[in-house]
Amino acid sequence: MGEFRQVRLYRPGDEEGIIKLFREVFGREMSLQEWQWKYIESHPLRVYSSVAEDDLGNIVGHYGAVHVPLIYRGKSASGLSICDVMIHPQFRSIRALKAISSLTPPIAVQDHIIMGYGFPTINILLRPAIALKLYEEVENVLEGNKEAVFHNNLSRLKFKLFPLDYNDDRIDKLWEICKMDLPLAAVRNRQYLCWRYKKHPLFRYELLGLKKRLGNELVGIVVLKREEDRVILMDFLALKGIMSHLFQKMENYIVSTGARTIRLWFPPFLENEIKGIGYSIKNAPTIIPCTTFEKALRKKDVAGFFFYTMGDTDFM
Repeated sequence: MGEFRQVRLYRPGDEEGIIKLFREVFGREMSLQEWQWKYIESHPLRVYSSVAEDDLGNIVGHYGAVHVPLIYRGKSASGLSICDVMIHPQFRSIRALKAISSLTPPIAVQDHIIMGYGFPTINILLRPAIALKLYEEVENVLEGNKEAVFHNNLSRLKFKLFPLDYNDDRIDKLWEICKMDLPLAAVRNRQYLCWRYKKHPLFRYELLGLKKRLGNELVGIVVLKREEDRVILMDFLALKGIMSHLFQKMENYIVSTGARTIRLWFPPFLENEIKGIGYSIKNAPTIIPCTTFEKALRKKDVAGFFFYTMGDTDFM
């Protein structure tokens, strides 16, 4: 295995080498637009990425981290969504992984970032990272699946589901209420939802709002992604006691559009509620680990408290 010539923090202009490495490692083209959307347009304090170079100055390693605004115990905070961790096969080793992961944590501490996390889909680098104690495994992400059916009940009569504009200020009002019941979560306000879904360079999503028929305030939102005759529930947010109504109205909507099944990811603390709405539950093909850098939240702080959905990933 080759040795890195140097490991350093990201510098403007590294994008070309990062994109080339992404293609070589993952077999998919990442456009410059996609890179900019993820690492620049996400409103970061800075680009929290590091790269490794070979003797010729080629980028052969990359440790990506997207700045994410969080809510933690009722207060605003910041986290890093770790993604695009990749090392060229000719340089891949435990030593290389440790080196490429070493530069971001000190900056995170300096910027008062309280958490690093991710949703890895492959274990080629994750297991060694856990063995090196760079990460610790928090919990299994759960997946819910359901055959879509039409609900002719109180939810249908009492609530209205409708297309929602990303700039609707009712989204922020809903978030301000919902966040009080979420010990730990990525902020789901207008700014975040617009960046994550409306501006995504690869995929198209539907944002729908729920309100009572005799009112105008939002009581819930869902973000949907279509895959042939299946709908992926990317994101959801609802006031207390509203989630079952939100899911049933969403199900009626997708039935009317010809979809047959629904799929979502969610944390274990929602298992009983999701199961009660009629979903079959299994482990998703990912887990959630968190970083172990100084002053960061650890497993005991995250497991059972962190609200996340498929929308918290960087690849859906």
